[in-house]
Amino acid sequence: MTRAAIAESAPKHAVPDRPRVVRMPSDWWDAPSVVALALTPATQPAKTARRFTRSTLTRWGLGPLADDAEVIVAELVANAVCHTEAGATSDDRNPGRGDPRIGLRLFRRAGEVMCAVLDPSDAAPVLRAPNGETECGRGLQLVDALCDVWGWSPVVGQGKAVWAILFCA
Repeated sequence: MTRAAIAESAPKHAVPDRPRVVRMPSDWWDAPSVVALALTPATQPAKTARRFTRSTLTRWGLGPLADDAEVIVAELVANAVCHTEAGATSDDRNPGRGDPRIGLRLFRRAGEVMCAVLDPSDAAPVLRAPNGETECGRGLQLVDALCDVWGWSPVVGQGKAVWAILFCA
């Protein structure tokens, strides 16, 4: 059974019944396999991130994780774009940072893969209950359903990293 099928069959809660947002363990930054990709909001960043993720996971021999990882990175990148666009309010991003770049990092350790998206916003991600009448606000619900754990971490002087971990055999 695929992760997507498991997530679909799981009981639906508007908000998880346990905290899922935790700070990224600092030792992940020293993972033995790390790849990075710089993205800009104007260059189809979600599409680029999906392709990069699938290619990397396939190269690492983790192709079965690619479908879920693609959805996760696309949602995290979409959120990052929302917080780095020129129209973002000063509450959403740090006005002292004019750099709109977004970074994707894929980390591989024994039994785990982490997808992390870095953006210049200091605003914490918020897992919201979906509203049937709005067109947005479901991205972190998808991330929460597809990954094993997710969270965010401030990146000193550079905004934050929002990350998701997928366990693998």
